[in-house]
Amino acid sequence: MEVHVNQDLLARALQLVQNVVEPRQTLPILANVLLQAEDKVLTVSATDLEVAVKTTVPAVVDAPGSITLNARKFHEIVRELPADTLRLRVQENSWVFLSCGGASYKVVGLPADDFPTVPEGERGGARVTAGNLKAAIGRTSFAISHDEGRYALNGVHLSLRPEQLQLVATDGHRLAMALCPVEGAEEAAGIVPRKAVQELLRALGGEEEVEVALRENQFVLRMAAFQLVSRLIDGQFPNYEQVIPREHPIRISVNRDTLTAALRRVSVVAEDRTKPVKLALAEGQLKITAYNPDFGEAEEVLPVEYAGAEMAVGFNSRYLVDALGAVEGSTAIIELKDALSPGVVKGIGEGRDLCVIMPMRI
Repeated sequence: MEVHVNQDLLARALQLVQNVVEPRQTLPILANVLLQAEDKVLTVSATDLEVAVKTTVPAVVDAPGSITLNARKFHEIVRELPADTLRLRVQENSWVFLSCGGASYKVVGLPADDFPTVPEGERGGARVTAGNLKAAIGRTSFAISHDEGRYALNGVHLSLRPEQLQLVATDGHRLAMALCPVEGAEEAAGIVPRKAVQELLRALGGEEEVEVALRENQFVLRMAAFQLVSRLIDGQFPNYEQVIPREHPIRISVNRDTLTAALRRVSVVAEDRTKPVKLALAEGQLKITAYNPDFGEAEEVLPVEYAGAEMAVGFNSRYLVDALGAVEGSTAIIELKDALSPGVVKGIGEGRDLCVIMPMRI
């Protein structure tokens, strides 16, 4: 195998795939990336047996072939090389010669035959704009649970429907839901694991058209030069429709950035683990307070659009800040029922993008 490839393009490709590689692997080959040169293309692949990613880079292929190299070290080398053409040649016993500009390396690889088969995934599926999908994932992924004991919550639940993709994530204390327009969708649903979701956030963006599909136990995303295939989480996702409050007698309209900044300032004094804050409503104003017996207290009063009775409710301030960050536009709507019922944070409009947050006793 011998190939010539642009250093910058290869560095970007390695950046995309190397995050899939786990630092501690039971199989040494899984710490490597697979390089395959053929038909004017260098394909770079990585897998941890749960998530597999593959990207392609245009190249001059003098001799087709394949090899695997340590993902972390190879990326470090390529990243530091000058912006020039990189030459890669496989020698005897899986040694690999690399040269770019005046720099050269001789590194040891492992045969490609030992690398697990990277699944292709079936072609076809719903079509969606990469930027729209990334935005919808960003509006939900912050609510993914990190509790490994609640396995079914360790990902984003996707529901493909005609002309629409619904994304939902929850950790039991909050729930985030977003919608994304699609074309050509067949009805299907599944839970995409957190690691695959993180890789999608890194890879997606712009106006490129993307294909997404949920088939049997796989999630497949395909772009012109990138593919991700992930196993779906085998578990029962909660009935999230029951969690979303149906009655909202209390409705507050407030500038999103103003409220976010106030929450950050007041929560500085709050207890570190849950960052509880109290929201006290009165006509035309919202008072935010936090108290820590070991440090002190803080409060800030904001003007809001509210004309109801006085009431107070407690929330985890981090959850509120995350929810506000997912709101599109400059105005946030907060809907409440009472101090013991979940609150809803959303933007202006009729869309179903929202975040439900359980209250705290303060």
